[in-house]
Parts: sequence; C-alpha cells; structure tokens
Amino acid sequence: MMKRMLIMLTLLVLFFGALFGWRTYVNAGLGQGPADQFPRVTISATAARTETWTPALTAVGTLETEKGVNVTAQAPGIITALYFESGAEVGAGDLLVQQFIDDDLARLDALKAELRLAEITLQRANELVRDRLVPQLDLDTAESNLDRIRAELESVQVTINKKSIRAPFAGQLGIRRVNIGQYIQPGDDIVNLESLKHILVVFPLPQQHLPEVRLGQPVEVSVDAYPDRVFGGEINAIEPQVNQATRSFWLQASLPNESVGLRPGMFAEVSILLATEESVVTVPQAAITFSPYGDSVYVIQDATDASGQPEPTVQNVFVTTGATRGDQVAIVAGLAAGQRVVTSGQLKLRNGSRVIIDNSVAVSDSARPNPQEN
Repeated sequence: MMKRMLIMLTLLVLFFGALFGWRTYVNAGLGQGPADQFPRVTISATAARTETWTPALTAVGTLETEKGVNVTAQAPGIITALYFESGAEVGAGDLLVQQFIDDDLARLDALKAELRLAEITLQRANELVRDRLVPQLDLDTAESNLDRIRAELESVQVTINKKSIRAPFAGQLGIRRVNIGQYIQPGDDIVNLESLKHILVVFPLPQQHLPEVRLGQPVEVSVDAYPDRVFGGEINAIEPQVNQATRSFWLQASLPNESVGLRPGMFAEVSILLATEESVVTVPQAAITFSPYGDSVYVIQDATDASGQPEPTVQNVFVTTGATRGDQVAIVAGLAAGQRVVTSGQLKLRNGSRVIIDNSVAVSDSARPNPQEN
C-alpha cells in the first residue's frame, strides 16, 4: 500500500513538474525570446501633439424663434379672400385674410351720416344756448349724442380692421389652415408665422457654473440636421432665479440665421466657451484602447535589428484621458507631446511587437470632423 502511494506521488510530481517547465518555457519564449519569432505587424501611427483648447461648458438646449406666433381670428365671420400661400415670406402689415365686412361697411356709412347730423345739431344747440333760447341741457344732450356716435363709429371701424387680418411682423408663413368661404371664430388658427433671421437657443446649466457665464459670452451650437456645421452666437439672457427642484438655471443665446437653416423646436448641443485657454496633449480617438481596467495607447519605441537597421517596437502605456473635441482626445497624464502612438492595428499587438508603419490610409484627427470623411 505504501509503495503504491509513493509511486503515485512520484508520478504527480513528475507531471506537475513537466507542466510547470513547459509553461515557463512558453512564457520565456513569449516575453524574452528573439523578436524574429513573431512577424512584423503593419500599423498606422501619429505623434501626440500640443494644442491650445478653449475650455467649454456643455449643455443640451432647444431652438426657439425670436418672434413666432399663430396668426388667429379676432372676430367671427366668413373668409372672403386669402392673400398668401403656405410657406410664403411676408412683410410686417401685409394683408393675409379678409373676412366678410359688407354689413360692417354699411353700418359705418350710416354712422357717418348720423355723425354729420349730430355735428350740425350741436352747432345749432350752441347758437340757441348763446341766445338763451334753449336750456343748457339741450346743448349737453347734443354733445353727448355726438360723442356716442363717434364711439360707435370707432367701434365699427375696429371690427372692420379685425376682419382684415395682417402679419404682425415680417417672417415666413407655415401651412395654411383655412379656406375661402370658411366661417371662423375668434382664436381659430389661420397660419403660423415665424421670424427666422435670428433664432434663440434656450438651455439649462447646473448652479455651480453661474459664476462662469456672462452676457455676451460666445457659444457654439450643433444640431443633428447639420452634423458638419457649427453655429456661433452669444448669450443674451440669464435667468435670475435658480430652479429649486433641479438646482439649475436657464440661459438664452441668440444666433444669426440668415440661411434659415435652423428651425424652432430643434434639439441642440451647446458649448459655452470660457474666457481662459489651456494647452493640452491630444491624440486621435482611434489611438485609445478603452477598457474597464483603464485607457491605454501603444507607444512606438525606436529600436534596431541585429544588422543595425531601424526596427520599431511598441509598448502598451496606460493614460488618463480628458475632454474630447471631435475626433481628438486630450491626454491628461501618461503621454508626452511628440511620442508616436499606434492609430490602427492594435488588436494584433503585444508588448515588444515589431511594427511596420504604413500611413497610406489617414486616420481622422480633426476637432470638427466632416462626417463625409469618416
């Protein structure tokens, strides 16, 4: 029994010894063997460079127009004429809709006739009172009647004006919601009117950023509809009160919009540019390998082969990343300006891999990339 146990123990020791020896041999071959055991890997590379960035606060906002209304009816009546088409540009005061006013015009003419008679009656009453032929009450009655007729005439004129619906300001019309012959009531929508030459973006910021913003501060706005464009503007209003529920405050910025590409209701990404500038080391996002254990880059190291010919190798280095600008990433720590980093082919690399640098296919490294180039 004892002999059998000794034999088994001996076999186990031999087995694990052989296994340990094989693993040691393999690891030694991987980590310390001649570089010729591994083929060269073709990569692309670029040098980390120093750039001057303007720090910015970011927010999400909504576009609104400086002037925008739903043109509505002010008086009941039948539409007799339309003077606009959907989507048309109109000027301030342009006539848009005419309602039926024949009965109002007839009432206006009748009141004008009554006005003339009341003016004559008042004149005669003045003469008679001056001659003491009638009491002062007759003169007062004539004056009161004249004032009443003038008020009625003005009221009818206001009604006529209400039935001639005009553009309150210059802008672009939306889709027409009424037709000739339609009876409309006060408040019924006729058409939307927006002034698009200037547009506003409204957005919130956390309360801790209140000391960093001011009127006139520049902003940059991006929208999904134009991913290759950045629209510039400036802050023109800051809400004086902080919201008690969210502990944030609202800001408004004005943007020129001569091309009328921006439209109210659009979702927008806003960058508020701060006054200071900072120098940062940047690399393309393609150079960063992101993982739960930390972000890293492969740094190219100069080396030579046995014959003295250049033979660059790579070393994996952990870095601390900062803000991003388009395709660029700021490196806070772990990398210096001028060091070359791998921008493609990382999956085929390990520490000490020999590389062949081929930059025939450019890797995007723009702070404001054009999506058509990606």
